[in-house]
Amino acid sequence: MPYLRALAFALTLTGAFVFLVPVQALARRRGWPIQHAIQTGFCRTVCAVIGVKVKARGALPSSAPRFVVANHVSWTDIIALASVSPFVFLAKSEVARWPVLGLLARLQGTIFVERGARQDVARVNDALADVLRAGHDLVVFPEGTSSDGAEVLPFRSAHFAPLELMNAPGEAPTLAPVAIAYSDGANRIDVGWYGDMTFLPHLWSLMKQGRAQCHISFGAAIETSGKDRKALAAETRASVQMLLSSPSGLTKNRSAPAPTAHFAR
Repeated sequence: MPYLRALAFALTLTGAFVFLVPVQALARRRGWPIQHAIQTGFCRTVCAVIGVKVKARGALPSSAPRFVVANHVSWTDIIALASVSPFVFLAKSEVARWPVLGLLARLQGTIFVERGARQDVARVNDALADVLRAGHDLVVFPEGTSSDGAEVLPFRSAHFAPLELMNAPGEAPTLAPVAIAYSDGANRIDVGWYGDMTFLPHLWSLMKQGRAQCHISFGAAIETSGKDRKALAAETRASVQMLLSSPSGLTKNRSAPAPTAHFAR
């Protein structure tokens, strides 16, 4: 079975490069709605091929655009999230150089940041604010790295800077916490790609496992007025921790269904 998954994965990426990339590039340039169906379909296909079943619970807040803040377990978080909603992502610059997936990430309007490059922070924050002003939902992973998912690492307050740039009346986006966890259907499992792991062995291990479930829990909106970045980072992290500790993973917010896909890591 893992050999079939590996073959299907290779064929999926090849097909995406040959057929989807040119169509998606044209769709984005012309603003055709089909771009969202292409994104969603591709990400759902990749999830199915590598053996990840996505289970989304709760809902995004109804007021758009949404500034979505999530914990980060693995690169699969991105395709799982992108399979359920048209998000734009903030990703590290290395993602842009990934074969095929990097090209698709660029086509979806992903904002790339050079880690450790302080001189790039202002540009990135302005770009993120522009994404939100354009009405798009944006996802950031403020832990700054992926992990084994056993705990939520501290949220870096710098990731909340775009909220400070959008302070005009009626301009502020909705801050929406999201929790991501993986299980085998009964117990939480580690699918993280972190530390000294190399990608291909990690992917092969995931394919051999073949029955991972990605649980995405949407939390209630967090009020942003009158709070600085550090306060928002701490409050959002606490909300994500609460969602992860919930036995059912269900959230109370059901004001809007989680929509349908954009891309990055």
